[in-house]
Amino acid sequence: MENFIPIEFQKARDFSNKMNATFEFLKQNFKPLFKSLLFIAGSPMLLGSVLAGSLYSGYFSMIGGMSRNQDPEILTDYVSSPVLWVEITLAVLLLFISGVIIVSVVYNYMQEYDARKSNNIDVNTIWDKVRASLPMYFGTVLLYWLLLIATYALVIIAIVGAAVISGWLAFLVGTAIFVGFVYVVVSLSLLFIIRAHEKIGFFEAMNRCFILIRDKWWSTFGLLIILSLIQSTIASMFLLPWYFNFFMTMMHSLDGSPVQEPSFIQELINNIFMTLYFVVSFLLYSLPLIALAFQYFNLVELKEAKGLLSRIDSIGKPMEVSGNDEQY
Repeated sequence: MENFIPIEFQKARDFSNKMNATFEFLKQNFKPLFKSLLFIAGSPMLLGSVLAGSLYSGYFSMIGGMSRNQDPEILTDYVSSPVLWVEITLAVLLLFISGVIIVSVVYNYMQEYDARKSNNIDVNTIWDKVRASLPMYFGTVLLYWLLLIATYALVIIAIVGAAVISGWLAFLVGTAIFVGFVYVVVSLSLLFIIRAHEKIGFFEAMNRCFILIRDKWWSTFGLLIILSLIQSTIASMFLLPWYFNFFMTMMHSLDGSPVQEPSFIQELINNIFMTLYFVVSFLLYSLPLIALAFQYFNLVELKEAKGLLSRIDSIGKPMEVSGNDEQY
């Protein structure tokens, strides 16, 4: 068994080293981290994914039904169905809950890893920490979305006001607002790790985001884009059977005949792989979260040198070595 070498968090890293640290952390902690994710976030994530997959399949079944029967009432019945809106509400709620839990699991796991300098971390330990921190994470998400909604309302008012004066002015205002919006969203991507690590309030953490990311916005943006692309690409592989079924169905209707109703087996395959797509997407959400954590520690080290100061303080002190580390 290889000797376990813990990853040092408080360290300045360039772009490639942040990517390497992200995947090295996943390699070291794949089994205990994803076990924690599945045990703690698994139930709402699976139920929400099943509902989301069912909604997608139901939507395309409705499109096929309209093609076969040429009846616009099918769309009206579909949209006005109470069952549809109950499914949408439950799917959104369950996926929202699982998303918040995943953020909590990932960052509590990283804190425990850093404290122990070990990947020998059990699910119960993470569950206890998640239960204690969930109110903070839910509060952060709630305040974040309330601010986004308020900002969106102000944006609409600004664009409508500009449109009254001139269409070109409305275009320019809309473009400037979009650029500003992207800047703010990327800057606030550090919000969760700052609140988790520094234990400060929401608005103080927001201010801290903008302080840390100053002059390092593009590297944060690039890190998010690349890791999100990796996440979506891997998850999309589970949609290949769904696309295959979809195109096979379309091929049968190229001669102008109505879209054929999918068989029970096709429906089952579509639902299974659509559900897997959502589950894998949510599990792989840990990729950008981990990368953002390494970006946070990198920015803190560059601007405040906390890791260097800590290493200076530890000179001459004996190192604590865990004797029961397990390499995964």
